[in-house]
Amino acid sequence: MPGRERRRSHVPLMLALFAINVFWGGSFVANAIALRSIGPIEIASLRFFLAAPLLLVIAYLWKGKSILIIDKKDLGTLFIMALTGVTIQYIIQVSAQDYTTATNASLLINTSVFFIIFLSAAFLKERLTAWRIIGPLIGFAGVALLVSKGTLSFDVGGGTTGDLLILASAFLWAVYSIYSKRLASRYHTLTILNYVFIIGAIGLIPFYLLTPHAPLTNLPLDAAASILFLALFCSIIAYLVYNMALEKMDASSVALYIYFVPLSTIVLAWLILGESMTIASIGGGLMVLLGMYLAEIEGS
Repeated sequence: MPGRERRRSHVPLMLALFAINVFWGGSFVANAIALRSIGPIEIASLRFFLAAPLLLVIAYLWKGKSILIIDKKDLGTLFIMALTGVTIQYIIQVSAQDYTTATNASLLINTSVFFIIFLSAAFLKERLTAWRIIGPLIGFAGVALLVSKGTLSFDVGGGTTGDLLILASAFLWAVYSIYSKRLASRYHTLTILNYVFIIGAIGLIPFYLLTPHAPLTNLPLDAAASILFLALFCSIIAYLVYNMALEKMDASSVALYIYFVPLSTIVLAWLILGESMTIASIGGGLMVLLGMYLAEIEGS
């Protein structure tokens, strides 16, 4: 079966996708640790101030200076990707935290899966089947169980601004994913990410300068370690794998792995921060896995 053979060939990439979404889940734990000492915009900025030059050095040593050669007509697309995948993406997420609950934010950010599915069908002509809608819906219900700790209680009043900002953030990630998929066949992943990180980091500079920030020499060890984890694992490695996956797989299939983010956050918070895990968390996790199976296996 062609579909089955294709899935088999993608197994290493699928395992890598699972791993990076565990990293992204761990980013919330790293943020929580860093937030004890520094502000959210400072965290986002330092993350990419470190990741951008590191990725540039890696690309240059690995592939040489030719890796940075692009067609000037694609600069506009890369600029949009930098704004939607780095600068505006993180500024909106940070701002939303002041207007909505963590539970609402954790749930609504996963609507990016649906944005990607429908945008992929509209602009990339990816096949949209019933299971590719039903599966993500089941997975989303699992996420709702996870982030609400089984209560399915969400703040539907007083947080409209924050909820809309999170939805905007989810939509921006979908836009980033679609543009990345379009460029994937034309450039090496390192080429795309270098421009995205450099432009995105430059875009963060004004926000960093306009908000209070402590001297880097005063950064506590645990906050510095968190920033390093965010830069290396959640930015360089995670973005590389995500963009490589978009090159090889349907964008709608790649999007489903985002559901592992809240699941891994809860498991890691239980292991590292000592937070509680409930029967509902386990049930929600199983629903995420079932939804992914139905969407990817039955929907292909």
